[in-house]
Amino acid sequence: MSPLILLFTVVSQTPTPPPAETAEDAPPPARVEAETEAEEDDEDEGPWTGSAGLGLSFFSGNTRAFTVTGDALAELDTPKWAATLEADGAYGEAAEGEDAEREVTAKTLGGWARGEYRMNPLLSAYSFVGAEADHPASLELRTEVELGIGVTFLEEEEDENELFLRGYVGGSYARDRRFQYIPTRENLPDVTLWSPALGLAFRYDVNEHVELREDALLLPDVFGDTRVLFDSTTKLAVHLTERFSLTTFFELQHDSSPAEGKVRTDTSLSLGGEVSL
Repeated sequence: MSPLILLFTVVSQTPTPPPAETAEDAPPPARVEAETEAEEDDEDEGPWTGSAGLGLSFFSGNTRAFTVTGDALAELDTPKWAATLEADGAYGEAAEGEDAEREVTAKTLGGWARGEYRMNPLLSAYSFVGAEADHPASLELRTEVELGIGVTFLEEEEDENELFLRGYVGGSYARDRRFQYIPTRENLPDVTLWSPALGLAFRYDVNEHVELREDALLLPDVFGDTRVLFDSTTKLAVHLTERFSLTTFFELQHDSSPAEGKVRTDTSLSLGGEVSL
């Protein structure tokens, strides 16, 4: 066979490489970089999130007072399981006039844990345990346990904006160890509460920078002496950066049968900052 014919035969059977991607077809560098960062963020994000906050207030002049508040939160969120670990506390003193002795106006500390199993998009089962102390309210220690079911009425999430409403129905046990700290120190009778529990959790992201949260719990004692406990916590957060937010908390606590000499309803409004972890 002629060497020239053999050469033509080999060349015709050699596969032609695919054409190189032109500059017009190639994705822009900015898009490639954004996609890479998004993939890295997805890989870094785990099921746990957390935050910690601090609030301060000071007064001088005719009234000398200060209050410090702090809170910490850790949350687990998976398709089947959810958990919340929470702690908060406050300490404050106040005095009227230059020579007056300071009095404790706030001395509280509490910690709570909640676990929830989602049976389907509508129903869930939960358990809750907590402990808290409030010395100005003559509450040395309250321990509580709660079991029940949750019903999701509304759940929407779009572009990281959340709209969520869930109700809770269960049974609760709480025991109050009471002790009077001011004006004199004195032991007080302990109180036990067995009651149904009615709860509400509401989440609404107004926009990408502002979010509103509401948690409420009603405990009416139907087995013993007439007593009703009601707790409500409203939180408004404004995100200044991806990690830092300004927060406002409004808390309302009502006890229809408080310790002797104490008022039934306590309210507090606090401003502070919060860091997402």
